[in-house]
Amino acid sequence: MISWIVIAILVLVAIVLLKTNHFRHKMWISVLVILALFLYVSVTFIHAENELDFNSTEGALDFVKIYYGWLANGFYNMKSITGNVIKMDWTSTDKTFLNKTLIKSEKK
Repeated sequence: MISWIVIAILVLVAIVLLKTNHFRHKMWISVLVILALFLYVSVTFIHAENELDFNSTEGALDFVKIYYGWLANGFYNMKSITGNVIKMDWTSTDKTFLNKTLIKSEKK
């Protein structure tokens, strides 16, 4: 329940702050709000999955290790996905797809 209240407050603050006149300020505020939401949601997710205790130093250190590993794994996955997209052949065309599209458009 408290997490939804925090998210709602962040969204309301973002809406109020986005009413500023300067585009640069709007972009900076938008980036900060998105970063804050990402940080809050990711910390909540990791805390719920691993049942960590933030009241002790050992629990906080365990959280930092898990969070760093989670972020590193996410960046590694993005690197892998980007590499696979770059390796794809984007120049070939599938003539059967084009024929199906033309047939559907002719029937209408």
